[in-house]
Amino acid sequence: MLGAKYFIVVTQREYAERYLGYLREQTRAAVLYKLVNGTATDTALNRMGLEKTEKIMFEGLIRDECAAEFRKGLINRLDISSAGNGIAIFIPVDGIGGESAKKYLTGDAPVAKRESNMEERSRFVLIIAVTDKGNTDLVMNAARSAGASGGTVAKAKGTGAEIAKFFGISITEEKEMTYIVAKRESRDDIMRAIMEKAGRDTPAHGVTFSLPVDDVAGIRSLED
Repeated sequence: MLGAKYFIVVTQREYAERYLGYLREQTRAAVLYKLVNGTATDTALNRMGLEKTEKIMFEGLIRDECAAEFRKGLINRLDISSAGNGIAIFIPVDGIGGESAKKYLTGDAPVAKRESNMEERSRFVLIIAVTDKGNTDLVMNAARSAGASGGTVAKAKGTGAEIAKFFGISITEEKEMTYIVAKRESRDDIMRAIMEKAGRDTPAHGVTFSLPVDDVAGIRSLED
């Protein structure tokens, strides 16, 4: 298990600039963001006299040794714990596809491996590939060639000091994030195929990493 965590932070759209500034300051690496909506129904919102509000979701990686301070800042500086301000979750990172991807996602400081039995307990992984816009088919064709059954795609924007340094592209370049759930034994083959066909040295400028998943439901090919 790598000594890094994948964070997801969701807050109100109006707080986007404050949060983005803090995240860039703390991670000093890539931060991906996209507009999302809550799941409350229109009926429920009308009953409470509320309007559906647009939210913003930030995603990225933070090294283990920085995670506690990072979380404290979300609470003390951005007041994320107050009702309606937002939510943050942290997930241990299973693997990252190569050194350049590691620097893009976590910055220049080294990321050590740590002891954990999560890999032994986790039968599945979530593989996430981040590429330039328009390369989803390339990613999925590569993943399927290595045994993946399908995936989910979301559009995002990317920012972070390491993007320009390692990829030579605009820090506001539009991105696509492809989420693939796979069996653990297929992880390395799928990630290797994506790196070969849509990695940093291809027009897709992609990076990929994986997260442990305890269980899945609704994907017949993985449940069998």
